[in-house]
Amino acid sequence: MVDRPQVYWVDTSLMSFDNSVAHKLNRLVEESGATRELKQGMRVALKVNTAEEGYEYGLRPVFVRAVADAVRQATETSPVVCDGLKLIDYWRKAKGHSFLDVSRGKGYTNQTVGGNFLINGGYSGDEGNTYPCAVPDSVLGGVEVGTAICRTDALFVLSHITLHPLFGLSGALINGGFECLVGRERARVLDGIDPYPFNGTRPAPEKLMAFSRRAIEGHMAVRAAMEDLVFYINYLWDVTPQPEYFPYSNAPLVPNLGFLASSDPVALDAATYDCIAASTPGAAMEVNPVDEGTGVPFPEVLSAAQALGLGTAGYDLKRLS
Repeated sequence: MVDRPQVYWVDTSLMSFDNSVAHKLNRLVEESGATRELKQGMRVALKVNTAEEGYEYGLRPVFVRAVADAVRQATETSPVVCDGLKLIDYWRKAKGHSFLDVSRGKGYTNQTVGGNFLINGGYSGDEGNTYPCAVPDSVLGGVEVGTAICRTDALFVLSHITLHPLFGLSGALINGGFECLVGRERARVLDGIDPYPFNGTRPAPEKLMAFSRRAIEGHMAVRAAMEDLVFYINYLWDVTPQPEYFPYSNAPLVPNLGFLASSDPVALDAATYDCIAASTPGAAMEVNPVDEGTGVPFPEVLSAAQALGLGTAGYDLKRLS
């Protein structure tokens, strides 16, 4: 029998001065073997989600720094910490300036995140190298992966978990694929779908599943770019109904649940999906709040990712505290 992928979960219980969030993240990185494949001198990218101006639930810089410090200890080299430019420039500023100004205003600097903080895809957001989507009957063929990621030796995908209006869950699968691409490639993956459905109108289900397929193909290309040296951490902290690229959000859906980690993005997002369902007030409800809040049947997304060989939806959960 083939072993199922391991997902590690450090929860929020027993918090104290010597068991803080940073301590818990350090334990998660160590127990999960996140840095096991890293060697001295390797260049490592940390893909994060930076919040848009007006969105008030973004990840605290210390959540990133705890991982950056572990990477630096393993490689003796400061990692690159990056995110891609937002597809809409709300505030009518030059896009590069807007990204950096907003991110610095949220506390993201070289010093606070523990690495070199920059824009994936260069200052224009459209600098990258092309890699094939090695899946049968590929829709995209290949995609451009942003330079800050594809020109490093290893990638850590650090995802702030929220709902996602097109993909269902903003986690390892979407952040490690679609969000790692240059801006023009993300527009191609969207294929005319509005990523900002502020009026509540949802695209037709077939369009959403087609988008999911293209986004998963993009993730396969990112893994090809990194020669599969990718590790994933999902932050179940301030799990809001809107993703960080929105300029607002409603209150979080569930209590803070801690942090999940795995080398398998499908297993990790499956475990995240289950944790959200189990922790929702009135958890006996038949419909997972991820599906109900977005109209995207996320188990179908997981099945599609598994069918394309990106990972396994089944998992074994190891809980830490």
